[in-house]
Amino acid sequence: MKKLLLFVSAIASVAYAQKAPRIQTFQELVKAPKETTKAPADEKILGVTLWSDNFTNAANWTIDNSGQSGIEFGWNINATNDGWWSNNGITSTSGGNYAELVNGDPTATPGTQALGVTYTLTTAQPIDIAALGGSNQVSLQFQQYGARFNDLQEIQISTNGTTWVTVGNNLDKPVLSAAGGSAYANPDTKIINLATFLTANPSPIWVRFSWTTNFPGSGTNPNVWVTYGWYIDDVKIMTNPTNDLSVTSSYWGSLGLPYFQIPDEQITEIEFAADAFNGGINTQSNVKLNINANNGAWTGSSAPVSIASLDTVALELTTFYTPSATPGNISITRNVTADSTDDIPANNAMANIDFAITDFIYARDNGTPAGSTSNGTDGFEVGNLFDIFQDATLKAINVRLPGGASGATVGTEIFVKLYSIDPTTGDFMFESESAPLVLASNNLNTILVMELEPFIDVTAGTTYLAVVGSFTTGLRVSNAGKSEPQTSFFLDLADNTWYYTTNTPMVRMNFNPILSVAEQTEITQAVVMPNPTAAAATLRFELQNSADVNVVVTDVSGKVMQNTTLNQLPAGAQELTLASEQWAAGIYTVRVTSNGHALTKKFVKR
Repeated sequence: MKKLLLFVSAIASVAYAQKAPRIQTFQELVKAPKETTKAPADEKILGVTLWSDNFTNAANWTIDNSGQSGIEFGWNINATNDGWWSNNGITSTSGGNYAELVNGDPTATPGTQALGVTYTLTTAQPIDIAALGGSNQVSLQFQQYGARFNDLQEIQISTNGTTWVTVGNNLDKPVLSAAGGSAYANPDTKIINLATFLTANPSPIWVRFSWTTNFPGSGTNPNVWVTYGWYIDDVKIMTNPTNDLSVTSSYWGSLGLPYFQIPDEQITEIEFAADAFNGGINTQSNVKLNINANNGAWTGSSAPVSIASLDTVALELTTFYTPSATPGNISITRNVTADSTDDIPANNAMANIDFAITDFIYARDNGTPAGSTSNGTDGFEVGNLFDIFQDATLKAINVRLPGGASGATVGTEIFVKLYSIDPTTGDFMFESESAPLVLASNNLNTILVMELEPFIDVTAGTTYLAVVGSFTTGLRVSNAGKSEPQTSFFLDLADNTWYYTTNTPMVRMNFNPILSVAEQTEITQAVVMPNPTAAAATLRFELQNSADVNVVVTDVSGKVMQNTTLNQLPAGAQELTLASEQWAAGIYTVRVTSNGHALTKKFVKR
């Protein structure tokens, strides 16, 4: 069964929340369109066209540009590209005129885009679907082009011209920035089923395309009003098909977590599920989700069901797939079938799933870097949850950091950490960490293996969080794929808050048995808790033998903040309170020495 992870912290200084989408800056604009796939024109044929408009007559549309004037602000209708980003506008089926949304040129005149605006493009007259021979079983179809930055692109309808209902948007499109993403296909055909929004004998409707910022809470920030542009053409109202099953969501994984690399000792059952929506007119019978692993080496199907028109049904396999323990690649194909022939098979197609059984690498990311995670000038930690199904010894955490102009900065000091989850409170509990590493150029665009000190015996039935982090600016972590909410996490060291992120950072567990045991030293398992702290902190460490110990704490300038000598401490666990409640906010270094051996740790004072 899919696991939903909801953490409620018992510690007042720690919170869990959703990481809000990050506002893109001018520096992250892509100055020219990235090459996009040319979509075949009218590749999705619904039914009978009841109404259409290709902007030949601009008077068929009403434009409200929020009081702005000039061709560079708001909507315009003509056959010329007036925006700063695209070269030729939309390559639509009809050609000729099209509608275009712009809001200044942030590259030529940064900060001059209009703020506090909502630009709308609305049909001048209502569309009487019933008089045209239709019912509520219709869809809105149009062609579009553009790219998403900080904007909100919505499609709305109204039955009175005053009250508007949002029926679709482009928030499913990735943000295009210097870190990754892509423009829309040119053109991109978008279809929105209106049947669930209309009555059986629908009143006439107006159709509206609305643009504004996706960050209204930051409306005074010019960055949130930047747009690449939005192009619309060939708008249609069409009857729904007779038979049309679509997959609205799909899921696969073990206890809620999909793994793209699975060490043989962590193999367990893999579940598959999908939600199927019947957007056609006819009831669909004998509907099943079908799974095929490695060309028939294993197959499975959900129990057959019937789905009435406009209903959604969850399809789940009752027999799970357990891969062989032999290392190698596994390819999964998925489809949804029914007794009838689907009129639009493209919208129930699901991408293949490719993962691997490995000797010792455990990975949540899909292995294809796409963009990265950073935190501006603040330190942070980011990583993924991993469920453990068999006891094992975790030796290291592997990470990938991007290079290049938008990559991690050479000279940044980084670390990896492992947390377990308190089953009662949901708090992340520190388990182990690596020695710090100062990034060199050869550490970027490659997989770094960072050994834990000490190695940790992880326990079956326990969930762990593996992260990479830095106390300072300069860290960027490669992303590869998407995560379900509350399965990948981000610790913002500026506010000491854990957020969840829906990007999957390239942070992996490494159980490689040949990684050597760390050289035995006099001092082991040193850690500063809590970290960050707003008050006093506690240094914890272990001594292998009875010895004298010296602890020196310095700030970033090298000034000594605390110098404590502890004489003849016994072997075993030790603690020392650091008087950090008296110090200014910043990063501090703790150096513990004994009998010529030394360990260095850092912590943040808030």
